Amino acid sequence: MNNFKLKKSDLLIEGVSIKKLSKKFETPFYCYSSSTIIEKFKEFEKPFKYLDTIICYAVKANPNIAILKILSKLGAGAEVVSEGELRRALKASIPTKKIVFSGVGKSLKEIEFAIKKNILQINIESEEELKLIEKIAKKLKRKIQVGIRVNPNVDANTHKKITTGRGEDKFGLDIENAEKIFKNYKRNSNLDVIGLSVHIGSQIISLNPFKKAFLKIKTLVKRVNKNEKIIKILDLGGGVGINYKNEKIIYFNDYAKIISNISNDLGCKLILEPGRVLVAEAGILITKVLYIKKNKKNTFVVVNAGMNDLLRPALYDAYHDIQSIVKKRDKKIKYTIVGPICETADTFAKNKLLNKINTNELLFFKNVGAYGSSMSFSYNSRPIIMELIIYKNNFSIIRKVDTVVNQISREKIPSWISKIK
Repeated sequence: MNNFKLKKSDLLIEGVSIKKLSKKFETPFYCYSSSTIIEKFKEFEKPFKYLDTIICYAVKANPNIAILKILSKLGAGAEVVSEGELRRALKASIPTKKIVFSGVGKSLKEIEFAIKKNILQINIESEEELKLIEKIAKKLKRKIQVGIRVNPNVDANTHKKITTGRGEDKFGLDIENAEKIFKNYKRNSNLDVIGLSVHIGSQIISLNPFKKAFLKIKTLVKRVNKNEKIIKILDLGGGVGINYKNEKIIYFNDYAKIISNISNDLGCKLILEPGRVLVAEAGILITKVLYIKKNKKNTFVVVNAGMNDLLRPALYDAYHDIQSIVKKRDKKIKYTIVGPICETADTFAKNKLLNKINTNELLFFKNVGAYGSSMSFSYNSRPIIMELIIYKNNFSIIRKVDTVVNQISREKIPSWISKIK
């Protein structure tokens, strides 16, 4: 990716100066390279061109409607996990027949909305959910396509908080129960139970967990389809990781090869759900140094971005490389980089080696295009920060700052409080 260029005293994204943007807009803010998203999608899509595949972007990674619109223009569908994400996908003109609704806890209202919009498929995670979908579809006089999410009991060897395919995890049905449901519901007037879904986790950097899970899925498809073709769609989820810090990455051609080898004799349409891998590298978070302070153990760099703006380090101990926008050659110093939130967890890096940092200097966090802005919140009554996107020397605001004044305007003081003495 050649869309980010660190010059002597500036960072350029597709030719646009971050230094100039930081003078125009208050920091912190997110900034994305649209060309990086376009390149990543095309790179991911290429090895699947010869397979019958729908690529459904996992909206949770970054739900901004501008990013969804870019991916829609490239032909992507969407994998959503809430009514809100579904509404965003529709706003971005993603065709309903390219939208899959996943998630372990869909409400009646959400299911009803999805059925009315006639989306491609709802992936169920319990038989109780399936019965509710049947009841709603019957009331609406509709027939909805359903996939059964299977838990293959495969450890993805990723962070324990983002693994989803072990037997102890809350997601999916075990294989035996899924097989029974396929057989029991194959002649249903309101449900077309023809999909099989699996997703074992996120930020996976080895092909082995995929191979193990997909082989189990293949065995199940062959058993269920032995006498008649019941399973017609195979949703193989997402989870391919990126290189945050010296991780070995999965090459898309190798990923496509194992999928092709496993699915080539099944005769199923494929759904893939990449998220992080399409958008993570496209995003940076710009922040300004507020203070430098020392104690006996640390030299702290206090920046104006907090864990409410970028939660992953506090939530997952996740690593994001942090750099200055100015190239320097002086001696490197160990810094602990922290935000302004009143939590010790608001720490982004410990013992980070950087050239001397100065107050008011601009730093940037790398690889935050996924699960950065999408997980941001207003803790400590802080604003939800701005998002910008750049395309060939031009920038656009794609999310305005949600100010504290705006947040307060949505709250109300009941009249009875005035009577308290």
